[in-house]
Amino acid sequence: MAGKVKILIIGDDKQTVESFSSLFKQKGFDPFGIYTGHKGLELALNDVFGLIMLDLNLPDINSLELLKKIKGARISAPVIITGGSDSSAAAVEAIKLGADSFVEKTCYPDLILYTALNALNRFRLEQDIQKMSKSLSAHYNFIGHSDIIEQFREKIKRIAMSSSRVLFIGEPGSGRQTAARYIHYSSGRAVEPFAVVNCAALYMGKVDSNLWLESELFGHEKGAFKDASHYHKGKFETATGGTLFLKEVGALRADIQAKLFRSIESSSIRRVGSDEEIKVDIRLVAASTIDLEAEVKAGRFREDLYFRLNVIPVVVPPLRSHPEDIPLLTRHFLDQTGYEKCQVSSEGMNYLKSYHWPENVRELKNTVVKSAIITNGDTITVNDIKSVMTASKNKFDRGIHFIETGHSGDDRLPMLFEPDMSLRQQVIELEKRLLTEVYDHCNGNITKAAAMLKTDRGNLSKKLKKLGLKTNKSS
Repeated sequence: MAGKVKILIIGDDKQTVESFSSLFKQKGFDPFGIYTGHKGLELALNDVFGLIMLDLNLPDINSLELLKKIKGARISAPVIITGGSDSSAAAVEAIKLGADSFVEKTCYPDLILYTALNALNRFRLEQDIQKMSKSLSAHYNFIGHSDIIEQFREKIKRIAMSSSRVLFIGEPGSGRQTAARYIHYSSGRAVEPFAVVNCAALYMGKVDSNLWLESELFGHEKGAFKDASHYHKGKFETATGGTLFLKEVGALRADIQAKLFRSIESSSIRRVGSDEEIKVDIRLVAASTIDLEAEVKAGRFREDLYFRLNVIPVVVPPLRSHPEDIPLLTRHFLDQTGYEKCQVSSEGMNYLKSYHWPENVRELKNTVVKSAIITNGDTITVNDIKSVMTASKNKFDRGIHFIETGHSGDDRLPMLFEPDMSLRQQVIELEKRLLTEVYDHCNGNITKAAAMLKTDRGNLSKKLKKLGLKTNKSS
């Protein structure tokens, strides 16, 4: 056994304590043998042990009462109960009180050692999971020191401890998904899946969008519909035990709203093409940019579903409500993306703080990172920022196409793709545009272009050649 793990052995007789001590010492542990419960508790409170072996028959205190005191003092070490073959009832009660396991003290030494190693491994795994959970929740925490963000952070911390459904209301890019992830990774479900369904995006470009969304949520059986060549688990199933985040839940159509309501009520789902009820255990977190209460009044959203989702309503503050956090956010984004040396000039920072940020934190991040890419040197100027924002606006304006739906009135669909191209052709064309833009920006230097795109130089060269884009071989 690697390392010197301390083991506290609290026993009722010298022979057993010495036997356990000898066994653990041979395997590289550091055992401490004690013959009274009071002395054992004193040691447990004042030292750090990796494991506690507790006999059920102590001379000075009831062992179950001692176990309660150990657990009540938040001593994290696992406790293994030891006793005779007639101790099964008391052992069951001890495990209910928080003991890790029970082992007969007269059994084979290998079994005692095996039980101890299992308890230690489980404990270490739990510690690793807790560390991972804290790390992930910290990663998805909200950056800022303003009163608004402090209050918001405290609110979602409290919410994370409950199991209630949550409805986030806020603008695009304000951090609703970040908040949902924070709640998940700060909860008891942290080691289980976190799944996301964008209810609005799933309607776009689908021939039978309702069927597609139903399958994405609830799954489908093989042959349930055209192209269903194999069975598919929906997000309710893949997220079971964890959290399902429904983004833009207000975009759901009436029939899907009804099926979602039924699934929430019954904690079960039916795959498309099946009548079988499948039990699911998820925490549902939803978000909407539209006012669902107004949608209910207008008859476009089910009232019963709204009340099921809106158990804990949370408004995510827009960035313009806490501009004092922009310097800290800017520093975070630069450090996060490898631009630790970059600074923003005073004039540039004032410009960032005065802008209204319609796309909120997401827009700020994109602007800051792009400004760091184009700036000369390590100082981002106000002109760099304005250049990025102007280019983004012009690029968006150029990319919009309007497709007539055939309905009366001004009912055109704004689309960011060429209507006469297939999906494959559009992806290739967009990739060409992106690579050409970056390559030209780097003056034909593939090494710089690869670094900007965070890819390998050789892979980028092959990609450019495959797409028929000419390169400077000497670059």
